[in-house]
Amino acid sequence: MSRQMKNSVISWIGDIPKTWCECRLKNVGTLYGGLTGKSGDDFNVNEDDTSFMLYIPFTNIFNNSSINPTQLAKVKIEVGEEQNLVRKGDLLFLMSSEDLDGVGKPAILEEQINNLGLNSFCKGLNIYNPNTHNKFLFYLMSSHLCRELIRQEAKGFIRVNLRQDKLSCCPILLPPLSEQKAIADFLDTKCAEIDQIIVLQEKMIDKLRAYRQSLISDTVFRGIGKNVNLMNSGQEWLGKIPAHWELRPLKYVFTQRREKNDPIKSTERLSLSIGAGVTPYAEKTTNLDRFKDDFTQYQLAYPNDIVLNCMNMIVGAVGRSDYLGCVSPVYYVIYPTHEDNPYYYGYLLNTPAIRSVYHALGQGIYAIERGDGRVNTCRLKVPYEDFGRITIPVPPIDEQQAIADFLDTKTKDIDQLITIKQKKIEELKEYKKSLIYEYVTGKKEVDG
Repeated sequence: MSRQMKNSVISWIGDIPKTWCECRLKNVGTLYGGLTGKSGDDFNVNEDDTSFMLYIPFTNIFNNSSINPTQLAKVKIEVGEEQNLVRKGDLLFLMSSEDLDGVGKPAILEEQINNLGLNSFCKGLNIYNPNTHNKFLFYLMSSHLCRELIRQEAKGFIRVNLRQDKLSCCPILLPPLSEQKAIADFLDTKCAEIDQIIVLQEKMIDKLRAYRQSLISDTVFRGIGKNVNLMNSGQEWLGKIPAHWELRPLKYVFTQRREKNDPIKSTERLSLSIGAGVTPYAEKTTNLDRFKDDFTQYQLAYPNDIVLNCMNMIVGAVGRSDYLGCVSPVYYVIYPTHEDNPYYYGYLLNTPAIRSVYHALGQGIYAIERGDGRVNTCRLKVPYEDFGRITIPVPPIDEQQAIADFLDTKTKDIDQLITIKQKKIEELKEYKKSLIYEYVTGKKEVDG
C-alpha cells in the first residue's frame, strides 16, 4: 500500500510523505564557529609544546564524509583560552571553497575526541532537537536537494563563501524519528557497499597507472629487446642502459627555444597546460584569462617541442606539445637539435627518475601558506645551465621511433582501461547520490 503524500514547500522536489515535517536547520541545532584569534605562528606546534589542542582541518571535511581522527592538526592555546569544541554527532560544514562544489559540504564526527576544535573556515552544528537523528540529517544535508539549496545562497567569484544565516535557514525535511533511523541505517549499509566498489576500482586504477609508469621507465631506459647487453651508465638515477646506446648531456641533444609570443596573433594562440604525470604531452587549453594582460612575453612552443616547468619541477610538469601555443616564463621550451625523436624524449623526460633529478637541482626554498595554517615548502627555479648538464640516454634514431611507437600503443591500451574504470566510478557516485536523494526526500521507502 502506497503512503499518503502532501505538497512540499520546496516546490521543485514535489510531494513528500504526509507524516514528514518541514522546518529550517536552525530549528534542530545550534551553529557554532571555528577557531578564533589565531595567527600563523599558532599553527607551528612542536613536539615539546604542551599547551595545544587538536582541531579539524578544512581538508578533513572536504575529503571525508566521516571525520578521520588520523587527519587532525594541532594549534597552540593559552591557559584558560576558550574555543568552541566539536562533540560526537556534530555535523561540520565548509563555509568557504574555491568552487560551488565544495561550499556547504558536510561531514559528521562519529566518535568522541576530547578538546577538539574546528578550522575557522568551517561551522559546526550541535543538534539539540530530540526528534532529529544526526546521521539522517547528515545524509539529508549531503543530498542533491540541500546542496543545491545551499549553492543558491553562496556568493563569490575567486572564492565562494556561505554566510552562517543562509546555512541556518536551509529548509530540511524530517520524517518521524524511527523512520529517520531506518533510513540512516539503510543508507549506511548501501553507501558502504558502493564505497567499497569505488575503492576497488580506484585501487585497480592505481595499479594500472603504476604499471604504465613502470612500463615507460623500463622501456625508455632499457629498450624493447630483452636479450641485449647492458652497460653501467655512471648515473645513479639511470642505472644500466643498452651497451650500444650513447650518453650525452641534455644541452647537446636539445636547443632552448627563446621565441616570444607574436603580439599580432596572440589572441589566436593556445596556452599549454602540462599533463599531470598521466600523459607525456602538453594539452591545449583556451583559458587565456590566467595570463597577464600583456602575454607577449610568453614563450612560443611549437608542435613536438618539450615544455618543462623550471620553477618547482613538480611531478608531471614535463610534456611534449602537440600544439602551437604559448607558455609563461616559468617554463623552458626545448626542441631536438638533430634528428632525435621528440616522442621518445617526451616519455623519457617525464619519468619519476629524471624528475627527481630536476627537483634536486632547484635552488632555494619558498613557502606556501595553506588555509589550515600549515605551510608547504617548494624548491625555486632550476637554472637552464644546470638542467642542460643532465646526462641522458640517446638510443639510435630507429630505436627511438620504435620505442615511441611501442609506448604509444601500450599506454593507449592502458589509458582506455583506466577511462573505463573512471567512468564506472562516476556512475557509482551518481547512483549513490540518487539513492540518498530518493530516500531522504521520501521518494522511496525503506522496507519493513
